[in-house]
Amino acid sequence: MADRHPVLGRLYRLWLARGDGAALPLAENIAGRLADLDDVIVVIRRPAESDETPRIECSGRVVDRIFGVAMTGQPVGRLTPSSDHAENESALVFASGRTLMMEDQVELPGGPARIARLYLPLADSAGEVTAIIVGVAKVA
Repeated sequence: MADRHPVLGRLYRLWLARGDGAALPLAENIAGRLADLDDVIVVIRRPAESDETPRIECSGRVVDRIFGVAMTGQPVGRLTPSSDHAENESALVFASGRTLMMEDQVELPGGPARIARLYLPLADSAGEVTAIIVGVAKVA
């Protein structure tokens, strides 16, 4: 991953380092500590109701520039060509607590492009996945 997507490789290494030996990094251990990587991520919180569509809680400037719109407040479906795919991807990470790497061809304001997404789960003190950081990068 680091060769093909260097910024996502850096994000993954930071996520691993923040785990401090736990199965999953705590949300409180990583929030606000992403330095220059804040620009390439979106944060998704687990919805309060199980039938709610997850929404993007915050998004970085690079992500907003890639998609041509501020992604904060948007449903996660905006991250993929099919909203069902993004909802299924985030549901899988919330349920399993495992990382997920996806790559798709998407239609962007500047034309078609290949986008890579790295889903990294974050847990609460009880070990339940409560949030996901999604690193987003354009593939050259």
